[in-house]
Amino acid sequence: MSFSLVSVLTLAPVYALALGLAVCLVRPPRGWVRRRDARPRPRPRRWWTAVGVAAVVGAGAGALVSWWVGDVQAALDVPPTWVDRAWVSALGAGLAVAVVAGVRGGAGRRVVAGLGVVVFALSTGLAVNRDAGLFPTVGALLGVSHVAPLTLPPAQHGASAGDATTASGTLPAEWTPPADLPRHGRLGSVVIPATDSHFRARPALVWLPPAALTADPPALPVVEALSGQGPGAAPENLVDAGHLDDQLDALAAQHDGLAPIVVMPDQLGRPTSNPMCVDGELGDSATWLTRDVPAWVTAHLDVQRSPAAWAIAGFSQGGTCSVQLATEHPDVFGSFVDVSGQLGPLLDGGVDRTIARGFDGSRAAYDAAQPVAVMRAHGRYADLGGFFAVGADDSRYGPVQPVVSAAAQAAGIDVTRLTVPGSGHDWHTASVGLAAGLRWLWPRLGLGAVVGG
Repeated sequence: MSFSLVSVLTLAPVYALALGLAVCLVRPPRGWVRRRDARPRPRPRRWWTAVGVAAVVGAGAGALVSWWVGDVQAALDVPPTWVDRAWVSALGAGLAVAVVAGVRGGAGRRVVAGLGVVVFALSTGLAVNRDAGLFPTVGALLGVSHVAPLTLPPAQHGASAGDATTASGTLPAEWTPPADLPRHGRLGSVVIPATDSHFRARPALVWLPPAALTADPPALPVVEALSGQGPGAAPENLVDAGHLDDQLDALAAQHDGLAPIVVMPDQLGRPTSNPMCVDGELGDSATWLTRDVPAWVTAHLDVQRSPAAWAIAGFSQGGTCSVQLATEHPDVFGSFVDVSGQLGPLLDGGVDRTIARGFDGSRAAYDAAQPVAVMRAHGRYADLGGFFAVGADDSRYGPVQPVVSAAAQAAGIDVTRLTVPGSGHDWHTASVGLAAGLRWLWPRLGLGAVVGG
């Protein structure tokens, strides 16, 4: 399950096989070659003409399919990148050439053509996946978690009433790392009861920093981190594709093992579901994230309770949820990180379907749930901070960032913005954006300055 789908060792043999099959298919069959000891056969020029026309028509068809599915129908929610378009066009050309070779060639050529169809499709799928960075392993593709259940250290006993400290305190100055401080944090999965929301969530992931694994752990800040929504979406995306645990380990190493406890709950229920982080027919996702998850965290882990010590972060749909919930619940979260989020909660199918399914048919409820409207209705926030990141090439959600961040700034929120150059709506943007958001969060959570941040 840990077999890589994006490494050179995986991709190179597949691409080489695809290239070899393509060469075999475009070469004229023996019957098309004039020989001195045989009667004249069909001229090779006719073969090359047939193959060339097929390749051009196939490439055009692939480009048309990419445009229709990705741009017109918006089936994947974001426009295809130039890498996607190029590979789908190449796939169309390869399939067309395989058809010509199979029809005009002999039995052996038909076998090669059939194998070529499979390998060309596999190559395209692997290339598009690598570009998006969504499924780094076979386990991620199959939705099988590789994360073992979390073992809580005996010293972790839950927050007490006396732990209601603020994140602006002097935690780094008060912390003396013990001699047995672990070098890395601990990642594990947990089942969080949906006591109030009854939301059907998959197991959450929890990352404990080295300081939380010691015999006398300090009360630490907390970050709820949310993945996006779509095929294969799960909390594991944050570590498999977003490398969040590696980023946290690197930051903790700079701060004597201090870092926030990061909880990665499932806000979807299923990969392609979208409860939109509101309470409604699709599930009480908002209550799940703002009451059930914090209740489990404070009951089981040594954490600070002050809103200033809590943050929520996410990518794509998770980014939308982050700004949405933080602005609605500043009594829970004092900071948020929105990477490539939408303007607000929205289902595939448009506003009418969103209102019908998510807001019980109430247009007023839908309008009131939009983050810009939430901020306008709330008035000026006293201590809320927001970090916005987006890919420079994200033509669909890129224009959202200035709108929402401007509304946040107008509402008194401490706003920081980041545009990731040469990146679209993908896990490269997510990884860079979340890493930058963590560095921005560090001093806000009372963990000190970040070197190079």
